[in-house]
Amino acid sequence: MSKANSAPSGASETKSSPPQGVVRETVESIAFAFVLALLFRSFVAEAFVIPTGSMAPTLYGRNKDVVCPGCGHAYAIGASDELDEAGNFLIPQWRIEESMCPNCRHLHKVKDLSVFKGDRILVNKSAYQFGIPERWDVIVFRYPEDTQKNYIKRLVGLPGETIRIERGDVYARSSAGGEFQILRKQDPNKQKLLQQVVYDDRHPPLKLLKQGWPEAWQPVQAGENGWKYNAESRRFEITSTSEAQEVRYRHLVPSMEDWEASEENHPANASPQPQLVSDFCGYNSYTGGRSSGLNDDRYWVGDLTVSCTLKIDSVAGTDSRFVLELNEGVRRYRCRVDVTTGMATLTRNDDLAGNPATAPEIEMAKAQTTIRGPGTYTLRFANVDDRLCLWVNDSSLKSGLVTFGDGAEYDAPANRRPQDSDLTPVAFSAQGLSASVFDLLIERDTYYRAESVPNEAGSFNSHEYEVDESLRLRELLNNPQEWGDIYERYSHKVEFHELSPDEFFVMGDNSPRSQDSRLWPNNRQAKNRHAVSRQALIGKAFFIYWPHGVPFMNDGKGYTLIGHRPVPRVIHEGNKFERDLAQEEIDEAWKYPEYSVPFYPQWWRWKRIR
Repeated sequence: MSKANSAPSGASETKSSPPQGVVRETVESIAFAFVLALLFRSFVAEAFVIPTGSMAPTLYGRNKDVVCPGCGHAYAIGASDELDEAGNFLIPQWRIEESMCPNCRHLHKVKDLSVFKGDRILVNKSAYQFGIPERWDVIVFRYPEDTQKNYIKRLVGLPGETIRIERGDVYARSSAGGEFQILRKQDPNKQKLLQQVVYDDRHPPLKLLKQGWPEAWQPVQAGENGWKYNAESRRFEITSTSEAQEVRYRHLVPSMEDWEASEENHPANASPQPQLVSDFCGYNSYTGGRSSGLNDDRYWVGDLTVSCTLKIDSVAGTDSRFVLELNEGVRRYRCRVDVTTGMATLTRNDDLAGNPATAPEIEMAKAQTTIRGPGTYTLRFANVDDRLCLWVNDSSLKSGLVTFGDGAEYDAPANRRPQDSDLTPVAFSAQGLSASVFDLLIERDTYYRAESVPNEAGSFNSHEYEVDESLRLRELLNNPQEWGDIYERYSHKVEFHELSPDEFFVMGDNSPRSQDSRLWPNNRQAKNRHAVSRQALIGKAFFIYWPHGVPFMNDGKGYTLIGHRPVPRVIHEGNKFERDLAQEEIDEAWKYPEYSVPFYPQWWRWKRIR
């Protein structure tokens, strides 16, 4: 039996030492917890921060939150272009100055907006130890050219497949041969999350409209029995009529000159020319940085989705219907809903019969919906990847996807060129009911650009459109015939060699700004420079657990804690010469509003990654 040592002479109090067994047990517990955490991180899950915007809009890299002063539309822009290539230091000359709204094309200042680090995500590292990688998974892997770097992309091509990119879509052919098949998202709810805004009628360009700019949505038939529009409530209303009455969307895109005239209170252009829907990407739409994305859109996107709220007040008879329509080239796709029975019918015109407006309709599929007479219904009709989809009363708690079966899928027509009808590509109509339609929203699918580099080592880049006049297609977006002539003459598709049994093909959702399987160099001299091997896979991204906090107080800006340290002393400008940073540039960089308090969680973006 041991004795505790007495306190030294003069001590004001005595403290007993913990038993030796307790100390040892505590140390062992801490060590065990550390080992468990290490094992969990190594084999179960790990947190990552997204540095760049190659996966936008699914995942944000370093970004700014923007609310357009022209229409009130909220969106995000990438801000990683303000940093050096390693992503460590702010380059004062590369500060992002202005952004162009994807909804109304208003160009406005964003330089002083707060900047946020990229999304923080959780990655399931055991997903591919015990399971098989699936197409369209968002995966983290070691970059083939530098295995010390981790990349995040979407898995598109599977082992044994040859991949083709053509007209914005992705196709695959298996090693067994046969024809290339378009790659659809098997779960249409995953497809739904990748859509990007074309025009949101809930956020119209009010100043332009007040000065004479026309509304994008217009009733086709005039008269007492047609649709009436309430510009303040943004609602179309109709009373019961025996004939179908239609409202059609025109893709009117204000120019910078239109907005400049508006700022000077000049009358707006009352007769602007509608355009084809292009692959304009709001996340990349800014001036400044290492590169500007304002004039980067040029390709026609025919895969569209229309959403709206339909409020039915009364139904006149058994032949009452509501119709949503999407045009793509020579095809006109319709979803006709019998509002008395809820039966939805998908149709398309016979594209061999001439004018789509008068050609007979071909029935594709039928399905039952929850629409039954008077009531309020949310509708979403999509034509994406050669498949039609309909959602009714969709919500975050459950999917309202209507099941049509294989009949909703179709083969693309032989003529893939845009038509004049693509200038007015969306419509809705009603017959035999009193109703109102509001919350109109048009979105587009991701357009995958057909870009590649040779399999041999080198930096030569082959673009989808090879003519040196880079803006030529963009200038012709209001002329479908000439746009189609130029595109058919100078564009091309790309194919990537057959993948080996343990290889995958990956791409970023932000196709114009993604360094992915299409564009990797081949300094390692791999047989397939575009491939990611199975052993390079780290895991499957499955949850955004912290997008970024939202500052409040001080007019919503919060209070800056610290700026971002610039590159010290010397900076490269365009790789042409060097110079010292001026002191005022260093001072300006330290004022950058990167860390702000107080803030609250951006809880609406805590979500599972699809």
